[in-house]
Amino acid sequence: MTDNQYIFFIGGKDLEMETIKQLLSAHNQPYIDKNLGWGAKTSAYEAEISQAAADGKTPVVIELEQDCKLPENAINIDHHNQNAGRPASVLQICDLLGIEKTRDLQLIGANDAAYIPGMMEMGAAPEEIARVRRRDRMCQGITEEQEKEAERAISKKEEICGVTIVRMAHSKTATVADRLFEKDKQQNLLILSDDGEANYFGDGKLCKMLQGNVIGEQPAPWDANQTIPVYDNFGGWNGGAGLGDENGNAFWGGYPDHEKVLNYIVSYNREKQERTAAKTNATKLAKNNRDR
Repeated sequence: MTDNQYIFFIGGKDLEMETIKQLLSAHNQPYIDKNLGWGAKTSAYEAEISQAAADGKTPVVIELEQDCKLPENAINIDHHNQNAGRPASVLQICDLLGIEKTRDLQLIGANDAAYIPGMMEMGAAPEEIARVRRRDRMCQGITEEQEKEAERAISKKEEICGVTIVRMAHSKTATVADRLFEKDKQQNLLILSDDGEANYFGDGKLCKMLQGNVIGEQPAPWDANQTIPVYDNFGGWNGGAGLGDENGNAFWGGYPDHEKVLNYIVSYNREKQERTAAKTNATKLAKNNRDR
């Protein structure tokens, strides 16, 4: 495809985003990349997006949180927060441009949307999973120092009510999550970082609860005619194939008070353990009564 009706604006760096850039280059699609990190916002490209629309092009923003007014013809490519449940961004790009979805592209999409469990559901071999995760971490720009800090932090990890708690200096969470992932066990991991970020991986219902319900709207700071949601809990971002499912794996992240979010997650897990224990005891009691 060589029709340049679109101009693409690149979000935070990871394997999926680097793959999208490669696809755009291979199909002669223009893009602007300011080498942003996770949490990148549309305002980083505000002038360029406006110029693209003025030139008669269609701006396509990829995994950029909206914090400025966008042209009416702008296309939003994302699968996080309110866009959870949509295909992975790399697969949306394939649909937009008519690109074949190869196995490698599908693995990259599964990794971004549902992490290791998503690739496992595709039937990926262990070596395929390891290769994708290694590529993802490289694309995130994770340094050897950050890897060592993760190892140090893991050596000091705590466990409360089944929740593994890791406190570390940076927020490159893959350095911890990859090391602690267990194939046949649901994640239950909270990472608290010195930069103020908190990230939880595990119970999809909890990930949805952590962000909270939308209880209203408030004027967007960039345009009083637009609104942004107001949440009744910690806000932040979430996603993952298991979002909303107590038995599924998902993720949540934000910048909450660390002790408050820790207490919330531990309390949830304590209640979950108590419910499970009560159900198990009731089942045993019923069986004993039947056997009498």
